Amino acid sequence: MAPRKFVVLKNRDLAVVNGSTGLTRISFIQDDVSDIQTVTFATTNPCIAVIDNDGIQWDLNSKRVWYTETSVTIDITDILNAKGMITVPAYFTTLSGRYEREPAFDTQSGYSWKLKQAVSGATNVPPYLFTKVESPSSGDPAYLSGAATGTYDTIQNAYKATASAIDGSWDAIFTVSTVEPSGSTITGITYDVVIR
Repeated sequence: MAPRKFVVLKNRDLAVVNGSTGLTRISFIQDDVSDIQTVTFATTNPCIAVIDNDGIQWDLNSKRVWYTETSVTIDITDILNAKGMITVPAYFTTLSGRYEREPAFDTQSGYSWKLKQAVSGATNVPPYLFTKVESPSSGDPAYLSGAATGTYDTIQNAYKATASAIDGSWDAIFTVSTVEPSGSTITGITYDVVIR
């Protein structure tokens, strides 16, 4: 049997060159986390999970990962929420009231927001509104429908969630797809080619 070519990633994980997909980890700390609880990595490999400092793996869905031609950004808000680390949830105001982020009612198309306080004298105030983005801005629409289409209220002011700092080092888990054996990086991930 012919020897197989592998890439040895800088953290010593293995991935097969031009073969089956492997995994690698890229560590991040609090300094890498933005004020809207996102982390950006200089790679285009798919990010599938986060492992926190307690060793718990948190799988990411497609709404929590964004790709560009040069980077991957992940949103860790749901992880921080599940760990009880969100100190002030994200919220926005409309002419009808104040709405707070409520992930339990997210739909395939929209992010849900629950009414926390109606404006005095407001009528027909919807109990939930939905946005197309998780971190909306002033002037963005907040839809009455979970499909995030149709009738909407305009967001007057939007406020980001506040979270406690993450402890220690966390890891983002990336899949490493087919790569060419020449060179020494897979879009920002250092590796050496070896024969096994």
